[in-house]
Amino acid sequence: MSTAEDVLIGVRECVASVLEMPVASIGEEDRLIDDLGAESLDLLDLVFQLEHRFHVSISPGDIERRAKAKLEGKPFEIDGVYTAEALSELRRILPEVPPGELAEGLTVAELPRTFRVSTMANLVSRLMEEKGE
Repeated sequence: MSTAEDVLIGVRECVASVLEMPVASIGEEDRLIDDLGAESLDLLDLVFQLEHRFHVSISPGDIERRAKAKLEGKPFEIDGVYTAEALSELRRILPEVPPGELAEGLTVAELPRTFRVSTMANLVSRLMEEKGE
């Protein structure tokens, strides 16, 4: 069984590999896109590496799907902008993201910009826990 610290170390190593930078320069609160310069293809490569390293399956939209499931039919987004209820659920699912970044007016396209190294570590940990690891 991996500890949260083991998962974080592994995620940082995967991020370093994908972005070709030293592990020591990657902090758990660094935003993948805005702080570390990841692009969409880098994120796909990162997901691939995380899946292989931790033996989990990360499906696109997993975070949104989990939030949407709690809304019980209420609108999740309107014209590409998250509703207040959706933002509330996203804040619950993404506690590592400062609430101000998950504020009114956030668009679906902007959500990945809030993802941090710790977001990926939390996602991997949750998926491993669900598998019973």
